[in-house]
Amino acid sequence: MKALKYASLTELTDALLTKQIGDNRSRLTALKFQKVVGQLDNHAQIKTLRRDIARMETALRERKPEAKA
Repeated sequence: MKALKYASLTELTDALLTKQIGDNRSRLTALKFQKVVGQLDNHAQIKTLRRDIARMETALRERKPEAKA
């Protein structure tokens, strides 16, 4: 799993970013369960996904008018 680039996130719409954040959060939950059960092979996926979610939330937050002030 490769990390997302911030520049590619700025081109997405707000609705699409919100949907992807939700999808990635559910994937993160599934990965955490797999880790606890012992089925997760690559533990770095959790770290990468957490950072991707943070990048998406940052891109979404910077679009709001309050962030400009």
